[in-house]
Amino acid sequence: MSHALEILKKYWNHNSFREPQEKIINTVLENNNTIVLLPTGGGKSICFQIPALLKDGICIVISPLIALMQDQVDNLNSKGIKAVSYYIWHISR
Repeated sequence: MSHALEILKKYWNHNSFREPQEKIINTVLENNNTIVLLPTGGGKSICFQIPALLKDGICIVISPLIALMQDQVDNLNSKGIKAVSYYIWHISR
C-alpha cells in the first residue's frame, strides 16, 4: 500500500486515506472485481484513480454524470495525469 499512499500524497496532498478507501484500493490492486457504493463526497474517485496510476493499461469509468466526468478529467489533467472523457448520447423515440 505504500505506493498508493505515495501517489495520494504526491497528487492529492493527503497523508492518509478516508475509510474505506484503503480497503477498496487494495481489493482493486489484488485484481478482484469490486463494486463500491459510497455517498456523494465519499471519495469514490480516488478508489479508481490511484489503482489506474499503479497498474498497466487503461482505466475506463462509466458515469451518467457528464459535468462530474469533465470536472474529474480537468482535475487530473491539472495534476499532470493524462485523462480524457467521451460522451455518447442516445435518444430513443
